[in-house]
Amino acid sequence: MMSDSQRWVIDAIEEGTASIELPGGKMVQLPASILPKGAKQGQVLRASLEIDEAGTKEALARSAAQVKKGSEASKKRDPGGDIAL
Repeated sequence: MMSDSQRWVIDAIEEGTASIELPGGKMVQLPASILPKGAKQGQVLRASLEIDEAGTKEALARSAAQVKKGSEASKKRDPGGDIAL
């Protein structure tokens, strides 16, 4: 079971990319822009992620609207029926 936060170590920050060491020694690359302001190589970060329920519902609604719009546009181009070869 994971705890609420993890300890991440900033291994390097170069050309807008941060190399982060995760627990267990695994390295990942993240955009340096998501690091806290003033973050530097060698510093330890406390990291936690949470699910944004409202944001998820909003994203799903936008996706459904986009699919519906595409489906309606497709129906205008294709009257349906059998395919003639």
